[in-house]
Amino acid sequence: MFIQTEATPDPARLKFLPGRVVLAEGVLNLLDKTQAAASPLAERLFAIPEISAVFLGSDSITVTKVSGNWQLLKPAILGAIMEHFLSEAPVLRQGKEAKGPSSSRPTEGRPDLVERIREALRQVIDPEVGYNIFDLGLVYDVAVEEGGVVCLTMTTTTPGCPATNYLKDGAARSASNVPGVEFVDVKLTYEPRWTPEMMSPEAKAHLGIR
Repeated sequence: MFIQTEATPDPARLKFLPGRVVLAEGVLNLLDKTQAAASPLAERLFAIPEISAVFLGSDSITVTKVSGNWQLLKPAILGAIMEHFLSEAPVLRQGKEAKGPSSSRPTEGRPDLVERIREALRQVIDPEVGYNIFDLGLVYDVAVEEGGVVCLTMTTTTPGCPATNYLKDGAARSASNVPGVEFVDVKLTYEPRWTPEMMSPEAKAHLGIR
């Protein structure tokens, strides 16, 4: 089992990508050890003393440390994740549910925050096209959950785009800087595939597309 790591805009958080589904639906944000009973995987991670929070996404596990050096902590975290998946235990205990994201429920309560996040995403420029990712139609969904958790679903103009990590990091960093946002999870998808028809009228006009 090969587990990749990915930096986040917050140096106290590190994302782990196990190469398999973590949560089939929704997300789970566990802010302390008392909430870990919902997930056997989270329990293993919270058993590491330096870990203060765990966020479970569709294909990623983001761990927050209260202290320590990542280079020293990573072996213990990788071991805990690997042991969990090899044990074939469920990520969520029976009767526990992850929270949405859906594009309807979260936006009803925080439309102001969603709009500010969208504006922030307009500051992220696709270097190959020279225009912002939001008006290019690369951002499919902005969902705000309780506690300031933001789930972004986005794509790139083509699979294997060399700017993929740059765009994902830029989206996460821009959204993280919006007041009221505590955590950002970026999910990359190619369903549906992006087409120029997804661009806003302003983007089409700028690029000379009719």
